[in-house]
Amino acid sequence: MAKPVQYRWDYGDGTSLGPTTTMGGPLPQDRWGEKTRTSHAYAATGDFSVVLTTYFQGTYSVNGGPALPIPNQGQFSSAPQTVSVWRSVTRNYADDCITNPRGQGCPGAAPPKK
Repeated sequence: MAKPVQYRWDYGDGTSLGPTTTMGGPLPQDRWGEKTRTSHAYAATGDFSVVLTTYFQGTYSVNGGPALPIPNQGQFSSAPQTVSVWRSVTRNYADDCITNPRGQGCPGAAPPKK
């Protein structure tokens, strides 16, 4: 019998977490943005290949005898999963393009200042 005992998250940007006993898991949509023990903040936008490696320890028995430990750990990595990291900027405007055709976001207006 094998059971998972540790996990290593490779976030695809050169950083990783682990090995750790925290495996992580999905959050319901109403909790998106909440920091977890496996959260990671990307410094740049782009597509990143995330891989989870799980480390297992196991036991075996011979002819129904006692469970004996298997030396060392086995490890298995997931197939890479692509995570797309985006950045968005929002702005609020008092006018629409009919009222103020030169306003920010209107065709022909100057781009917003950074």
